[in-house]
Amino acid sequence: MLVLNGVRLQTEQFPNNETKVKDIEHAIKPSVSPSLFATNILEFKYESDSDFMPLMFVRQRLKELRARCYLFVWYMPYSRMDRKIPGDLFTLQYVCEFINWLNFEKVIVMEPHSKETMERLNHSIPVYPVVDWLPRIQAEIGFSENDHVVYPDKGAAARYGDNDYYDICIMEKKRNPLTGNIEDMRLKKGKVNLGSKCIIIDDLCSKGGTFAWAGSILKSLGASEVYLVVSHCEETIFQGKLLDEDSPISRVYTSTSMMCKKHPRIQYMDVNVKNYSLYGHGGNTY
Repeated sequence: MLVLNGVRLQTEQFPNNETKVKDIEHAIKPSVSPSLFATNILEFKYESDSDFMPLMFVRQRLKELRARCYLFVWYMPYSRMDRKIPGDLFTLQYVCEFINWLNFEKVIVMEPHSKETMERLNHSIPVYPVVDWLPRIQAEIGFSENDHVVYPDKGAAARYGDNDYYDICIMEKKRNPLTGNIEDMRLKKGKVNLGSKCIIIDDLCSKGGTFAWAGSILKSLGASEVYLVVSHCEETIFQGKLLDEDSPISRVYTSTSMMCKKHPRIQYMDVNVKNYSLYGHGGNTY
């Protein structure tokens, strides 16, 4: 899905599955002067591989019209394929090269899965909505000095470690080197206060088994409530047990970057695309 300056762009399919993209000129911001061009913001919300073709068409049309444009990527496609694995293609690298070829003035990536994405994208900056959401969520649940922000692994600790959160807890996961499956998990750093509320923060949730496991450990150590905050959440969450009545996770906070299906335990958070694109932060998103 493509959105230009808040206007969702329309596409159609020919009988042979070729894509027809309606002209975008009506959605482009007019130039301030002959020498000063307005900045357009094109949102790219990946739904399938067929989204890449309209992205190319729209970018080429913007170039024809000499329209300055930033690309806001809600979720970077193929970002989990972030290393060369024998027998597989390094698909993240090729997607980054495609976006580089489109040559946007700036590429804003919402919560990149790893540093590999940003290292391969030109003119790119990462943004982290979970950091901006956290004060609102803490106020909503009555977070206090007795409570904890929890990193579920060393990757999350590295991603959010610069933020000055009070009384951090860090989990450690042990993976099977052959299957990649998580075989063990423990609290590596910090102490869970009795009756405390814990907020787990990370970038992506799939079925949620790892977060349910972490939540169970936190509750066994004395936590009364556990919440999960992730920028991206796949619909596969409905295939797991994270949303069950007996789940240790009370509520999941996320964006609509990958889904918008409703559930009593899911709360969708706003993403201020304009502020992130122009200023690098979300500002007041609530």
